[in-house]
Amino acid sequence: MWRHIWLLVGLLGSLSFFGCSLDNTPKRLGAYLPQPANQAGVVPKIALPAEGMTSVLVVLNDSGFEKSAPELRRGTLENLGEHLKTEIQKQLPIQINSVVYPEGLQPNRSSDQFIQLAKAQNVPYLLLAVLSSSEYEVFDRLPLGGYQQPTGMRGGGLPGYRAENYARLELALLDAQTGQPVVSTDGQAWATLERLVVPLESNVYPVVHRAQTQPPIYPNSEGEEYETLRWVSGQDAIAQAVMHLEILWRKNQAT
Repeated sequence: MWRHIWLLVGLLGSLSFFGCSLDNTPKRLGAYLPQPANQAGVVPKIALPAEGMTSVLVVLNDSGFEKSAPELRRGTLENLGEHLKTEIQKQLPIQINSVVYPEGLQPNRSSDQFIQLAKAQNVPYLLLAVLSSSEYEVFDRLPLGGYQQPTGMRGGGLPGYRAENYARLELALLDAQTGQPVVSTDGQAWATLERLVVPLESNVYPVVHRAQTQPPIYPNSEGEEYETLRWVSGQDAIAQAVMHLEILWRKNQAT
């Protein structure tokens, strides 16, 4: 319960801080499936197993829409995929045999590619995860000490840029026989990167922020700043998507 409360508080804090909609990133799951399955919910008349479900996790990084952030590096995507696997197995009765990152899967609204993949993996279910994000960057005046005012106002001294990344992680459990979704849901999150116009030796920039109540994250190097931004928002989107899937699963078991 406390995990759910923490996620809700973090999301509300993000909305109040930026005043922006997380719907900047469109849903992309429906582009891969043969029917509009990107509405969160359980398909009627299909009971989710209480335990013993075996699946392969299929992770896609979709960037085929306007204002999409660049594709993640393979290492970053695999890091997020393993994190997603851990969270799912921790919260749900799903045993994930492996995590795959197929480059050949296309947004062609066809179930055939998933049926073939499930046969090749020899599993009764595929858990499809589609990670996408949009990104915006604007000029900003950054506080000398990197401190954000509690009101959200930014005092300034240093010329810099503020990049905001809005991530969406969509999940769909697919039946291997039909390629049709048994259940689907998603999660959304944001993170912001502050960087200086002219790179300087600094203890506070570049920096990635989540909600105001969470500590800042400092990229290992300036070359890693955008990748860190996308990794942070992607990880938070994963947390919310898994929470939503867990809630749907419990509702299905109770009916």
